[in-house]
Amino acid sequence: MKSVFQMFWRMCLLRQNPAHVPTQTWFVAFIIVANLLTSIIVSFSIDQTANALEITTRIVVGQATTAGLIWLATYLREFPNRFAGTLTALFGCDLIITACFGLLVPVVSLFGENTLMVLTLAALVWSLAVTGFIIARSLSIQISIGILLALGITVLSTATSQLSIGA
Repeated sequence: MKSVFQMFWRMCLLRQNPAHVPTQTWFVAFIIVANLLTSIIVSFSIDQTANALEITTRIVVGQATTAGLIWLATYLREFPNRFAGTLTALFGCDLIITACFGLLVPVVSLFGENTLMVLTLAALVWSLAVTGFIIARSLSIQISIGILLALGITVLSTATSQLSIGA
């Protein structure tokens, strides 16, 4: 388990290629479920009054949109065999970033809402950089294009997750 954490952590630091991520079905499913549960827990830590079904729906729809767009990108670039590894790398790194964010929320919230907004922005920038890095390596494209694709995927995933509950 330590080696898996280190692998994802090194990707979060932009030091490891996502090509080495295991792609066994059980591992991919485990990472997706762990990411889902971590995202739900962090969402509740930010807003304890939130509706559990709405939060879960948003996260699942966002994950499904991300998965669909990654599948489309790997298909169009003619790298369909890289889909599972890319998706696992993205969700594994998102799990790490979300957990780091979640651990800092209680401390940062003591300093006020503005500090929480700065932390949220920092986590978003970090997430976009990591996602762009993974996409660039997986699709064999420049990192700048990978970051633009990451931004597009993030915007579309967020939009569809918001639309899924009518917000």
